[in-house]
Amino acid sequence: MRSSKEERPEQVRLGEEIMQFLVERETSLADTLEALTTVMLHVLSARYGKRDEFFRFFEQVSKFLAPTERDLAVVGWIPLPGAAKRPPRTVTMVERPEGILRLATEVGELITKCGPKSLEDGLNALTGTMLTAIEAACGRERADEFDLLLRGFSTEMHGFAGGRVQ
Repeated sequence: MRSSKEERPEQVRLGEEIMQFLVERETSLADTLEALTTVMLHVLSARYGKRDEFFRFFEQVSKFLAPTERDLAVVGWIPLPGAAKRPPRTVTMVERPEGILRLATEVGELITKCGPKSLEDGLNALTGTMLTAIEAACGRERADEFDLLLRGFSTEMHGFAGGRVQ
């Protein structure tokens, strides 16, 4: 068992910081996914230039949630099997797209402040936070569907990044 926050894997520590920020802000699931995707694609664009794959991925993320899922609050925890499940609640989405950009900027500043050790740690923290938020709000099946979307994008990225993203 680990004794301090600093001993946890970097992407876990950073992901928890991001999730705590989003939960405290009572961010909707749709806003969360779009803001975290914006941060991720901004970093990748700075490294690899603007690519059609990035725009396609953002569109896929934007269309992923069903209308009934878009306004669910990010709750930050996944109920254990057999535990009492808290009913999902809805929140007001931020003014779009300016609010998404503002939220993405704040998440980017949080990541910069936390100082991930590598690009891979930062990207893993972002995608892990997205998956956790979806699973907590919509269930494991929807998180698995989103994971497939992420894997497809990752495969495309490895193709143009020479097999590695670091």
